[in-house]
Amino acid sequence: MGTGVTWLKCPGCRLKCRPAAVGAGGRCRRCDHDGLLRLTLGGREVQLVPETRQG
Repeated sequence: MGTGVTWLKCPGCRLKCRPAAVGAGGRCRRCDHDGLLRLTLGGREVQLVPETRQG
């Protein structure tokens, strides 16, 4: 299993961004939705981002 590229996608407004560009608390910067989807390209992972963000 190789390394993948991770993107986050908002199901509300369809904004796609890198994890470093997510708003406060892991929310969408455009519409403030809190259930962003984690998309990993080059891997097989698709999951919801946890509500609390470690950083």
